[in-house]
Amino acid sequence: MQEILALSGGMPASGTWLLRGALLQAALLLFQSVTYFGIETFEGPPHDVSVPLDRMIPFQPAWVFVYILWFPLIAAFPLALLYWGTPLYPAYIFAILADIVLSLAIYYVYPTSFKRPEAPDTFSGRTLKLVYQGSYRGLNCAPSMHCSMCYLVIWYALQCPAMPALLRILFILVAALIVISTMTTRQHVLVDALSALPLAALCVVIGTWLSGAVGERLLALIVG
Repeated sequence: MQEILALSGGMPASGTWLLRGALLQAALLLFQSVTYFGIETFEGPPHDVSVPLDRMIPFQPAWVFVYILWFPLIAAFPLALLYWGTPLYPAYIFAILADIVLSLAIYYVYPTSFKRPEAPDTFSGRTLKLVYQGSYRGLNCAPSMHCSMCYLVIWYALQCPAMPALLRILFILVAALIVISTMTTRQHVLVDALSALPLAALCVVIGTWLSGAVGERLLALIVG
């Protein structure tokens, strides 16, 4: 393990890390999806957290194609971090896990929602309708997990100088645009995006702490 961490850029020593890292990410995404939609069943009446300032943000259905980039971003970034920033990888994974657990707890204690506009009958509008229908009750708005995880991507990309500069810029740019898209598509409102910021900061602290405690064990499982 020490030899692996000592490699230039923290690069893993063999190709098995790719499969194991991908499987771990798939498991996290499955856990998030099941619990995210499952928690809606147990939530009470939602609170509307929209504010007048939200109406000043233009409604742009075409931004749905930026919004759905969240899925490949969340799949690709941890593998890039594992390759170029191996010592950072456990902290990121634990931060993501903390993000999921804390967000679900908040959704249960304080359910949130708001009235979404009618999407136009265009290709982008119909695509946006499908996104809206993904949540059968339209809850779990604040804090936005789309935003909090994008903030985590931005933070850990900034902390990984071994990653190629253009790739870091790409990850950061896509993550930032996704945050904007959550509001321009009316999938979220301003409070959702803003409340995700302190949550992400707390998750960084938790991720760092857990990484110091059991990070090498996680790397041993992934890298071998």
